[in-house]
Amino acid sequence: MTEPAAPNYKATLNLPKTAFDMKANLTQREPAMLKAWQEADGGGLYQQIRARRHPKGKWVLHDGPPYANGDIHIGHLINKVLKDIVVKFRTMQGHDAPYVPGWDCHGLPIESAIQKELGPKFRELSKDEVRQKCRDYAMKYVKLQSDSFQRLGILGEFRNPYLTLNPAYESGILEVLAELVQRDLVYRQKKPVHWCTNDRTALAEAELEYENRKDTSIYVRLKATKPLVQLEGSPVPGKMASSADPIDLIIWTTTPWTLPANRAIAANENHQYGYWRYLEGGQTKYAIIAEELGSRVFNTAGIEVFELLWSDSGQSLAGMEYHHPLDPSRVQPLVLADYVTLEDGTGLVHTAPGHGKEDYQTGLKYGLEIYNPVLPDGRYDDSVPDFLKGKTIWDANQLVIDKLKELGTLFHAQQFDHEYPHCWRCKKPVIFRATEQWFVRAS
Repeated sequence: MTEPAAPNYKATLNLPKTAFDMKANLTQREPAMLKAWQEADGGGLYQQIRARRHPKGKWVLHDGPPYANGDIHIGHLINKVLKDIVVKFRTMQGHDAPYVPGWDCHGLPIESAIQKELGPKFRELSKDEVRQKCRDYAMKYVKLQSDSFQRLGILGEFRNPYLTLNPAYESGILEVLAELVQRDLVYRQKKPVHWCTNDRTALAEAELEYENRKDTSIYVRLKATKPLVQLEGSPVPGKMASSADPIDLIIWTTTPWTLPANRAIAANENHQYGYWRYLEGGQTKYAIIAEELGSRVFNTAGIEVFELLWSDSGQSLAGMEYHHPLDPSRVQPLVLADYVTLEDGTGLVHTAPGHGKEDYQTGLKYGLEIYNPVLPDGRYDDSVPDFLKGKTIWDANQLVIDKLKELGTLFHAQQFDHEYPHCWRCKKPVIFRATEQWFVRAS
């Protein structure tokens, strides 16, 4: 016996009827919709909107351009869609709200992409060949991104966008620069910037990525030019064997490779600095270290016998001079700076105006040389001591440590882990390096 067929209730239901397909079929419908928008009466939907009356006057969105260096991503989508909503909203309110998309076709993101694409062959190209390849690469992604933005439903002057590589825009920049030069507002001077020795270019703060890295920090003895005559009249003069005993200014640095560029030591006038006596290798020695940090420094270096003879303010150190750690014939000053803290180190800061922001400002204040012996590729030029000429700064760290040991000025060295800035493109560590740059005065 066969079972009765299941009842069909479809005919008994009062359902709405629609001509819409059950499937969206966007892969077929989207191209058709875009074509309809682009071929609407008046040359396209955007042109139709622009031809209408706009009683409320102009409302213009100046859109910061994306780089033409790859496919669009979620950031592009959010940015463009939100701006498109605002422009369309203002248009519907009756404003004259044009939207002209654009692309930044210059800069390292494009050159870096070409460099990765070509590999070692990149260095073999002439400047004109590099420019042409960058132009071709940029135009390729201008078209690709333009098509993608339009597929998102964004309306704008995509047939005539602004491109920074167009001569009209380049000439506009030159005209503004020429006017600034005529008004004597443009000048050139050295300033330290984050520098990638691999890509051989400066980097902005936003282009840095921080990664953990193991490096060597060092404590260095810098011999003062005058003996311990400062202790005459102190509360404990009898503790000194002789007023002619030499004294060292001990500094701490995490970048030994910058020592060739040392041009000063910085102290803080508001800190107390101790005159210390300690025993090392059976010899009595004397050093100046911040009073608060002395015990920590000696313990770190494994010095067991030490005592504080007396202390004085940082202001009392101003005007002292010392011998350069790698060139004893060079005499340099001790200066004052309020950024010197007691969190780490010795309270005395190695200052290289060509390799640090604060060092640079101190250099300008005291008229120090903004000295940078490091070439764009990270190698030293010929102005450094012979043992460093032509070496990379990364190799120099150990070379400098070995030299300080030879000279007897290395107090202590130890490895430490820390976060260090890296280039967001090549992922290699960056440095601070003074380069000739152009500046515009405020007035």
